Amino acid sequence: MKKVTLLGAILISCASYAQELFTSFEEPEVFPGDYTDTGDPNVAHDLVNNPNEPLVDFTFTGGELGFNARYVPYDTPGVGLTDGDKVGVTDDPPTGTDPYTDGVQGYQISDVDGNFILEFDPILSSKFVFFYIDLFVSETGYEGDGTVNESGSDRLHIYVREIAGNGIFDIVNTTGTDINDVLIAGVPIEGRWFNVGIELEDFDPETLFQLVIEVRCNSSAEAFFFDNFTFGGVFGIEDNNKTFFSLFPNPATTGFVIIKSKIDGDKKITVFDVLGKEVINTTITDNRLNISTLTSGVYFIKISQGVASTIKKLVKI
Repeated sequence: MKKVTLLGAILISCASYAQELFTSFEEPEVFPGDYTDTGDPNVAHDLVNNPNEPLVDFTFTGGELGFNARYVPYDTPGVGLTDGDKVGVTDDPPTGTDPYTDGVQGYQISDVDGNFILEFDPILSSKFVFFYIDLFVSETGYEGDGTVNESGSDRLHIYVREIAGNGIFDIVNTTGTDINDVLIAGVPIEGRWFNVGIELEDFDPETLFQLVIEVRCNSSAEAFFFDNFTFGGVFGIEDNNKTFFSLFPNPATTGFVIIKSKIDGDKKITVFDVLGKEVINTTITDNRLNISTLTSGVYFIKISQGVASTIKKLVKI
C-alpha cells in the first residue's frame, strides 16, 4: 500500500498530543450495492439513509464521531444520486492493493452528478487543535478545474470550518486546478493514500469546529475514499492548568464525579456534549459534581476557579 503523510500547516514545539475523537467508519453497518437518492435532484436537500443501502449518515453513539451528508445540484441540475451510485460507508477498498488504512471500512463518494457535502459532528476545541484524515483519489481522467458549478468541472475540497466565526481552513482544495494536476507535498494526488491535515492555534477553548468534505464529480471512475479521521487537542508543556485540576473517576460509572484543585474555593463548571451543546452549568462549593442527568457518551467539562481554567474530557458509561 502506498501512503504519504503530510505534516500539519502549523507546527507547535514542545507539545504533547491528546486525541479526543475519531472515526474510521468501523461502527456503521455495511450494506452492499448502490445508494439511490429519493429526493428531488433539482434542489439542494439533506440525504437520508435508505433501508438496505449504504449508509450516508451516522449518529454519534459515544464511540465514533457522527456525520451527515447532503446534496447540492449543479447550476443546471443533473440526475444527482437518483440513478444509484456508490456513496457512503463501504468495505470495498479503492483497489486490491490499497486497503483502508484503519480497519476494513471507509467512506466512498463517486458519480455524484452534482455536489456531495459530508459534514462531521461539530467539535468543541481546546486552545490548540489538529484534524487529520486519510484520503485516496482514484486514478482517472478528471475534467475541468472546479471553478464552475456544472458537470465536467470536478472538484475536491476538504476543510475545517469555525462555526461561530465562519472561518474556513483548507486542508485540500483543488478549485482552480484539474485534479489530474494536483500535487500534495510534491506527489500526484491520485492513486495512493495520503494522510492530510491541519493544526490550528490561538482559538478560545470553547470554539466549535467542523470537518467538511465537498466532492463534485460525474463519473463512477471519479471516486474518492476517506478513512481514519482524527481530531485532538494539543496541550503545550507550559499548560499548568491541566495539572491544577483533577477529575475522577473517569470513565464515570455513577451519578457523580470528583473535581479537585490545588486551592480551596468555589469552582464554576460548564459541561458540553460532543456537539457543543451546554448540558450542565453550575458552581460547586465542594468537590462533587452531579452528572446523573447525563446519558452515556463523551463530554467536555470546562472548570474555572479564579484565574485558572481548563477543559477535561469525561466519558460517562
